[in-house]
Amino acid sequence: MDQQTFQQAIGLLSGEHSLSILRSLRDGNWHLSSEVARTLDIHTTTASKFLQRFAELGLVERQAHDSRTFDIHTTTASKFLQRFAELGLVERQAHDSRTFEYRLRSSHLRFDVDLSDDAGPLREVVDFYVVYFQSLFEKIRSFGAPTIQTEMEHRLTTDHQELRRAVFDQMIVGAQGGLDYLRELVAEVHRDLWSVCEQGLGEVPAKGVFQAALRDAMTLYPDLAYRCGLTRPLES
Repeated sequence: MDQQTFQQAIGLLSGEHSLSILRSLRDGNWHLSSEVARTLDIHTTTASKFLQRFAELGLVERQAHDSRTFDIHTTTASKFLQRFAELGLVERQAHDSRTFEYRLRSSHLRFDVDLSDDAGPLREVVDFYVVYFQSLFEKIRSFGAPTIQTEMEHRLTTDHQELRRAVFDQMIVGAQGGLDYLRELVAEVHRDLWSVCEQGLGEVPAKGVFQAALRDAMTLYPDLAYRCGLTRPLES
């Protein structure tokens, strides 16, 4: 397990219901999140959120539990709709309500952490900036400014090949350069995208879009953002 995954696992296990949810799976059988929620008297959404994250970190196993239903229920109104569908007066289509079920890999949790792996923090940094830029482009799209979006995408994909090479070299090949170099490249990209957005939207709307994207990234990686100074290249 790398350091990033270990940190995420420790953070998740410190949650209020995490250990009780894991204990509810110790019989080795498959369980739906709704079953776990009923057993512990907690909300299904809470159980589902923890179980999904446990599965992503490899702490529990997950498999599809396919329960296809139809979008018609046995209320008085739905009985009429069902009859209308049988007569061809309305259309009926299948609704995929597939869920997942989970089981504990082992009743003993053991963590084997590679402390010699220094690429973990860099991978997290790249993830932070990926979330930031993805959020930025999503907000530009929702703003309804296709010309600005197209120009920003062109700048990012065509004019900043060095950033893409640096990410590949550092994360895959393990080349030198480090965090400072990555921050410099991100700052250059940020200035370029900011100029396009500011000219197209105006300073105040553009600042709102960029700040909202930054909040999204910091929500996912709050400690990392401050510890590694990741917000400095994003100051417009």
